[in-house]
Amino acid sequence: MKNELIKLNGMEIMYVDFNGDSLLVVKLKDTNKVYVGLSFLFDVFDFDKNDRDIEIRKIKSDIVVSKGATMMSLPTKGGNQKAWTLELDYLALWLAKITVDNKRKQRSPETMEKLIEYQLRAKDVLSSAFLGKSKEWDLHREVGKIDRKRMTSSIETNIFNAQPRTYADYTNMVYGVLLNMTAKEIRESRKIEKKSQLTRDYLTKEELNLVDEAETIVTALISLGFKKDYILDQLRRKFTKQIA
Repeated sequence: MKNELIKLNGMEIMYVDFNGDSLLVVKLKDTNKVYVGLSFLFDVFDFDKNDRDIEIRKIKSDIVVSKGATMMSLPTKGGNQKAWTLELDYLALWLAKITVDNKRKQRSPETMEKLIEYQLRAKDVLSSAFLGKSKEWDLHREVGKIDRKRMTSSIETNIFNAQPRTYADYTNMVYGVLLNMTAKEIRESRKIEKKSQLTRDYLTKEELNLVDEAETIVTALISLGFKKDYILDQLRRKFTKQIA
């Protein structure tokens, strides 16, 4: 998902488009430092395995650049995998030290041109894209909190003898229709371990928008006196094709 902010336990991840290349950018929540996945940059510059091994050794041995290099466990289609990342503040310095020999120029003539472009613009573009998307996500999260409160208030006012389980049932109904998971399953899949960590803090902006829209519908139908089965049917009619 390009340019879509993904919140995970301890980090935020986004795949940023830069000049047609997809780069993995990671922000650590405890330090607010932003990193880029080196394997994605290696792909951009057409580095083969030998080239990659050489660059990793050079980064680790460099007295300055090594301070920005960190091995992280990042989610992939095959599960979490260890990968080298580089803090954005050190990106331009590392790029400036890359040498493009004649062999690589012949194999990939556009490499030098790309390298220069990345040296000049990559840090600022990646940083601004990430921070802008983070602010956008925060806005959607705050709007969602307001509509969530409206739904819980509607349940309290219109459903006789509503219990804590009642609120959970309606929440899981919304998640089930939109994400095909319960709140518990979402937390397990996204490794949300602490009870103090809210499930919705780990949804994407698109998911937050869908949940907000669905809960607004639920609020209105509860207020009109409709039962849960009818509300579930209406949500399925509304969202099944939309999220397919």
